[in-house]
Amino acid sequence: MSRPEFAAAEFSPADRELLDRASALVAANAPAPADLDLATAMEFVRISRAAPNAEFARAVAAAGTHSPRAGLKIGIVPGAFHREHKDTGAEGAVVRRILASLGYQTELIPVDSFGSLADNARTISEWVERQAPAPVILVSLSKGASDVRTALPRLSAPGRCRIAAWISLSGICTGTPLVDWLRRRPWRWWGVWLLLRWRGQRIDVLKELRHGPDAPLGQWSSLPSGLQVVHIHGFPLRRHLNHRWAAKAYARLAPLGPNDGGSVLLADVSRWPGIVVPLWGVDHYMQPRHDITSQLSRVFQVVVERCA
Repeated sequence: MSRPEFAAAEFSPADRELLDRASALVAANAPAPADLDLATAMEFVRISRAAPNAEFARAVAAAGTHSPRAGLKIGIVPGAFHREHKDTGAEGAVVRRILASLGYQTELIPVDSFGSLADNARTISEWVERQAPAPVILVSLSKGASDVRTALPRLSAPGRCRIAAWISLSGICTGTPLVDWLRRRPWRWWGVWLLLRWRGQRIDVLKELRHGPDAPLGQWSSLPSGLQVVHIHGFPLRRHLNHRWAAKAYARLAPLGPNDGGSVLLADVSRWPGIVVPLWGVDHYMQPRHDITSQLSRVFQVVVERCA
């Protein structure tokens, strides 16, 4: 198969064989198989070949020397528990280092570590409004995508959006079935309730992240005119999982299909508006055994260069 360069870091021989099988099945319009590895590979192939994603991949592969854009403001929206669990990468340290290498200063937007969608969206909106009239890019991690999604209506004026681009890494854009998984296990649910209460956080925030068409994040509204949206998302097999939390999440979501070893079903990713950058062999926490720094750097570069 033709593998987009930005998504093809370190395919093992077994990965190549699997992706070639998946490519043939996708070409034949075959249904998703029961085998989870093969189903994951098919999702990866479909998303890689979608015209907007493939065109973006070609631009990333062709990216050359980058000249920093003056006056650009980049806000980092961290993920859940970014203060309590530094090892997840939810605070965006890796992203900030990459952007610094491209010549950009970034600012961590001070959302609550596990704040409600409304509260965190208000914090994001107020930060963006303070940057005007400078062009703004938001980069979100994990739950930060839920917060940005909630903020978008406030950031949109008739015919104009207050942000030029939104880059989401491992975004929980449409909730997670793990909330329902917990609700079906009362002892675990109440254990989480006690932990959150001890931290001064609320179980209602977890409920906001439930999955399904009737959930707060269940339905996408139209994106603001002129907003560039890029979702960077991992497509791992079980053998690719690297973070210490990934294997449990992967197993819990496996009955529902391919997932990122964190919170997200990969079938959902294919339906999100915007460009999708699929990273093969990378789990939700984006800390794989191989180095993806150059891949991410080129993606950020292309996004910046496409900002109006």
